[in-house]
Amino acid sequence: MDFASILGLILVISMIGGAAYHQTHGNLWAFYSTEGVLLVVVGAICATMISLPMRNFLGIFGVLKKCFFYKDVPLGEAILKLVEFAAVARKDGLLALEGRMAEVQEPFLAKGLRMVIDGQDHHDVESTLRLELFSLGERHAVGKKAFALMGNYAPAYGLTATIIGQVVMFGSMGSDITEIGKGLQVALLGTLYGSLFANVVCLPFADKLGIRANQEMQLKELYLQGIMGIAAGDSPTALKQRLLSFLDGRTATRVEETK
Repeated sequence: MDFASILGLILVISMIGGAAYHQTHGNLWAFYSTEGVLLVVVGAICATMISLPMRNFLGIFGVLKKCFFYKDVPLGEAILKLVEFAAVARKDGLLALEGRMAEVQEPFLAKGLRMVIDGQDHHDVESTLRLELFSLGERHAVGKKAFALMGNYAPAYGLTATIIGQVVMFGSMGSDITEIGKGLQVALLGTLYGSLFANVVCLPFADKLGIRANQEMQLKELYLQGIMGIAAGDSPTALKQRLLSFLDGRTATRVEETK
């Protein structure tokens, strides 16, 4: 579970809600507008639907969970596991890894190791895994792009709501002051909703998905390098030294000292 996303979302909603509650003396309904929600939130979502193929648009809901639920595999642990597998393959041969496959939970790593155990050509193994990495990167890019698009569209639809509200307001000049107030409310709340939807939900989620994508790609690149090292018969020590390049200095030192 990603506590940073959950805690950050709770805190920002609490701060904004607290300020609104304090300024209206508890009348939070003053900040609600059905027209504003429809024009801004639903409008931005619909514009995103126009921009993306339906399959990719529907995939947004599956991608969203990565902002809150993500199993982070420490690179140090992954390196030690790969080095352990390299030691087994070096000592007992690649076929000995077959008995250790039950320990592998990561599908990408399991696929690569099985290809190596089956004796497939090293270049074919790398080519296949590279294609899978490319496809994964494309899927991640679409997920991030969807939320970035909503974040870009939301302020524009907020401006649309503002203009509609101003048209209503100016059209009501000289008549009932209540109608002028309603138009002004839609105008201001449209701008508010556009800003909040973009900067509290869409753009932060897009940035978080981008970070998660980079983390996952880095982990899988580490797996790929480990798999190719095992296939080439590299010594555990040599493989470990190469994989330590994925870590920062302090973490690399700690992992290097781990037996």
